[in-house]
Amino acid sequence: MKRKTILITGAAGFLGSYITKILFEEGYQLILLIRGKSNVGAMERSLEILSQFGMSGYEYGTLQDSIEVMEGDVSERYFGLNAWDYLRLAETVDEVFHCAAVIKFDSDSWDMLTRTNVIGTQHVARFCLTRKTKRLHYISTAYVAGKRRGTVLESELEQNQEFNNNYERSKFEAERGLFAMHKQYLLPCTVYRPGIIVGDTLTGFTKNFDNIYVFGKSLCRLKAHISRDFQKKDGGTISRTHPSCLEIPGDKYNTVNLVPVDYVAGAIVAISMRRESINKTFHIVNPSPPTLGELAVWMMAATGFYGIKIEPIYKFQDRKQTLHEKTFLQRIGAFLPYLLGEPCFDSSNTRDLLRGTGVECSMITGDFINKCIQYAVEVDWGKNDPNKPLTLCERRN
Repeated sequence: MKRKTILITGAAGFLGSYITKILFEEGYQLILLIRGKSNVGAMERSLEILSQFGMSGYEYGTLQDSIEVMEGDVSERYFGLNAWDYLRLAETVDEVFHCAAVIKFDSDSWDMLTRTNVIGTQHVARFCLTRKTKRLHYISTAYVAGKRRGTVLESELEQNQEFNNNYERSKFEAERGLFAMHKQYLLPCTVYRPGIIVGDTLTGFTKNFDNIYVFGKSLCRLKAHISRDFQKKDGGTISRTHPSCLEIPGDKYNTVNLVPVDYVAGAIVAISMRRESINKTFHIVNPSPPTLGELAVWMMAATGFYGIKIEPIYKFQDRKQTLHEKTFLQRIGAFLPYLLGEPCFDSSNTRDLLRGTGVECSMITGDFINKCIQYAVEVDWGKNDPNKPLTLCERRN
């Protein structure tokens, strides 16, 4: 029987690369739409994906029957391809996994978020209706719920919610556009809403160093500052003051919905294979997320800085912050809203379709958080990658 041909956007990204690996191992014909990055072409980035999963022994030639790489950009009309390539792609592809997205939380990124997350998703949806109808798998985020509290159902989207940042808003707008396309053109679409994606369950590997990694990096810097409490200067010793306690605003009983990347990818692919998933939305979340208080204890153990104290926002605002607290809050500012509360994400659809598949979300523990932070330290928070694969030219030589 003819194998399904699947187009994956954002295959070089963190979650996209995991989804690519699973679909490759399942035997699908894959076309990877990868955006070139500075001086690194799409082919080089695709080899990084394979090497990331211990597949560096493969030569590209042996994969040509299963994987095709195309350089393109979803934010551009027709993905930036010429007409012939675009129409050939439209006639060849059976399903699309749309993983490409910009993840930025600063207030100045709305134009970039709109181009890729909103307009780019519209381009992908139109592609799915070109020449023949293709099923679309869209990777959103559970935090399209914005500042809502209480229980959020998978079937809900527009509830007059406000948003913590423009990233949440852009994913909301993208989902709303897909709903309109489905309603008008009967576009078959499945939406997946992951929680906060963190490292690999077994290795701690990550390619994204935001969320908990921003906190970890800041705490490690503070720990290093303490270690330099005394330094020599002109033959004398200068004592540096350092904080014995770092107070941060938050609710220690609030949950933080962390999900390992391998679980998210495995759940998405498993659900995608079920016909019942068409035209439904799935919260790919942690059914037993850790509390902020638990996470603080584990982060202290992982970084070696043991002075974190979580204070209610009203107490925190009633006093003057120290210089170290101001610096710390400046570094983690984009993620502060997630310390103050989040909804309870219902995942009934997800549980129903994963039942019997063996795909389960592992518990977030202190050991796991330590594994994630230690990996980040080893690669200097993404600056150095000891496992970085050889380039295509180096492989050929």
